[in-house]
Amino acid sequence: MSYLESLRVFVRVVELGSITAGGRDLRLSPAVASNRIKDLENRFGVRMLNRTTRKLTTTEIGRSFYDHARRVIDTLDEAEAMVSSFSGKPQGVI
Repeated sequence: MSYLESLRVFVRVVELGSITAGGRDLRLSPAVASNRIKDLENRFGVRMLNRTTRKLTTTEIGRSFYDHARRVIDTLDEAEAMVSSFSGKPQGVI
């Protein structure tokens, strides 16, 4: 999975408050979603989420990373929508 997809997993996990819910929302197993989070943490050498059996919270750096990652994903989604609007193919409900 690409770095961008790992970012999407991280953002959804934080937004939904659980690895299981975030993975399910992206049609991934909890194990795959957890591995994407671990990959990000290993990439940067920091812990971004505090995990217990009952609760998942962001660390201080994890919250900051989430804020930036959310903006990156929003910007990318906007760019993709803009490009799609110029494709010349009918889209949406007719």
